[in-house]
Amino acid sequence: MTKSSVDHYDVLEHTIRKVYAHPQPPIPKDSNEFLTRFKSNLRFRLLSESEDRNHLVFEISGIDVSLANALRRIMIAEVPTVAIESVYMWNNTSVMHDEVLSHRLGLIPIMVDPRAFEDFEDEGDATDKNTLVFKLSVTCGGRPSREEIKSSTGLPNQPYSKSVYSRDLEWVPQGNQKEKFADGIRPVFDDILIMKLRPGQSIELEAHARKSVGKDHAKYSPVSTASYRLMPKVELLHEVYDDLADELEMVEPGVFNIVPCKEGSHTRKAVVVNPYACTMSRNFMKNPKLKEMVRITREPDHFIFSVESVGMIPASTVVAEAIRVLRQKSEKIVRLCQEQKEKENI
Repeated sequence: MTKSSVDHYDVLEHTIRKVYAHPQPPIPKDSNEFLTRFKSNLRFRLLSESEDRNHLVFEISGIDVSLANALRRIMIAEVPTVAIESVYMWNNTSVMHDEVLSHRLGLIPIMVDPRAFEDFEDEGDATDKNTLVFKLSVTCGGRPSREEIKSSTGLPNQPYSKSVYSRDLEWVPQGNQKEKFADGIRPVFDDILIMKLRPGQSIELEAHARKSVGKDHAKYSPVSTASYRLMPKVELLHEVYDDLADELEMVEPGVFNIVPCKEGSHTRKAVVVNPYACTMSRNFMKNPKLKEMVRITREPDHFIFSVESVGMIPASTVVAEAIRVLRQKSEKIVRLCQEQKEKENI
């Protein structure tokens, strides 16, 4: 892939300055040369993954910002998940309106692999291959005892209420779903408060969950955050010693280490150990001496991604599915271009 005409970004005290490459990189002669450059420059590396697999940090270099942003947007809006779409309300005597309750139910993330389901067609029928069914039936009984009141509110002499949580949603298997999902299907978190009922109030409903994507509704988005930043490059233009080194380590934590040295009267100096920890804070620039000793730039074709899954599917699966969707989009563009060329006899 041809490197961007921007060689790097200089991080200044109050702004960022583009520094252009000289000479400009040559334009590829044809698609084959473009792909050859792209493959030779592309690098992908996993940096960290949380134990629960819901947080992933990785880096990609050798790509253009348009491709990085396309991958980010697909992770947010075009990777499918399963969420409650239709609610059939049989009884609701609570203070919460049916529409508000239905909206709250839709926002509860469901722990199930969406790849096991088919898309639900607009005019199609609900089947065990495209729909999950849940039921919710909760009633707040009569006058409770003093101990029950205290346990529900934490305080004596307070009005009694019964909390309805996401764990009260009961999955009702359809067709062969019980055999297909032997471990059961449940919300990602069982302690999401849906509503509170007072004595005599009840709620009874049936909820249907279906597969869709975030661009249809935000409840289908598999990620809470999906972002990227440009790779920082930290350089020491001059050696930083003693008290200045201590100050530099304090204002840019994690980026520098203090190591002992025997250079003249100096006993310690700062060295760059982890540019990934740089947050572009510019705090070191408050000291005029450090401002002249340290230089920070950003690479225009090197991206550090941070992806945090809501929990329905692991973050690594979100990334893999986003790449698959991006590939399908690219293949569609190629196919449409070929069809247009054939139509125009080019």
